[in-house]
Amino acid sequence: MKLDNYLTIMYILTKGEVLFLEKNMKKIITLSLALVFVVSCGQSEAPTENNVTFDLVGVQFYNEFIPCVGGADFNQENVDEMMKGWRSLNVSDDLLGAWGYVPASDTSRFDNGWWELSWESKEAADAAWAEWVQDEEAMAFLAANESVMVCNGEERAAWDMTFHRDVYSFGPMTEDGSFFTEFFPCKYNDGKSSDDLMESIALYNKWLDGLDPTGFYAYGIYAGDGTDELADFWWGNFHENSDGAATGQASWLESGGEARASLEATAACGVPEVYNSGVIYDPSQPEYSKS
Repeated sequence: MKLDNYLTIMYILTKGEVLFLEKNMKKIITLSLALVFVVSCGQSEAPTENNVTFDLVGVQFYNEFIPCVGGADFNQENVDEMMKGWRSLNVSDDLLGAWGYVPASDTSRFDNGWWELSWESKEAADAAWAEWVQDEEAMAFLAANESVMVCNGEERAAWDMTFHRDVYSFGPMTEDGSFFTEFFPCKYNDGKSSDDLMESIALYNKWLDGLDPTGFYAYGIYAGDGTDELADFWWGNFHENSDGAATGQASWLESGGEARASLEATAACGVPEVYNSGVIYDPSQPEYSKS
């Protein structure tokens, strides 16, 4: 499947397990996620209508990841048609944004793709899900579209997600909402904690300040509750494309210096999960908002 098709592959969550929509919430930027390690570079100012990124830095969001698989009738046309129907449903007004991820490597730890939903809090997410599964119209719609995509809401995992830098510091993302994601699973080294990570992040931001931008890049941190065996936190890198990720990795290895040493002393991070990614829902952009 071509990259442009990846953008809508995760648009729907079936089996009574998805929600989103947003009406009166703060304009959430057209991307999410986080971790740290490689960086592409990009210059140009962020669009005026999305110029709310400084309000987002340091704000903790409650983000859920839901595993999804395509059905026998999964294709671009059917996904587009399904989304038209989904946007007419009574979904929660508390959903802040949503993004989709399709594995970009045959060596991924996971066979499925993902939906990411962003909320202000766990309470808001839980309340929205409770309403969603009781909505007969929504359940009928999902059942009718099971051959297109099925997502397992019961298997969703939640992380406290935070941006630690203006997401537009390297310029705006692509107009079509596509981006390339690297998620690094990280475990704290003995005696290290989130306090040490914050010191490393300060050095990382200083290192980023010295780069010459050549393309969109942003990052974020997903902190866990200590129950995930794979990671204490995930570091998410969001690049304009895979070439930008490769350029960023080379730059990091060559010139990361003090920032790299600090991060490596703080946590051991494994091989990243890589995804072709896209914006699913963004209230600041009509094409990604409720129809």
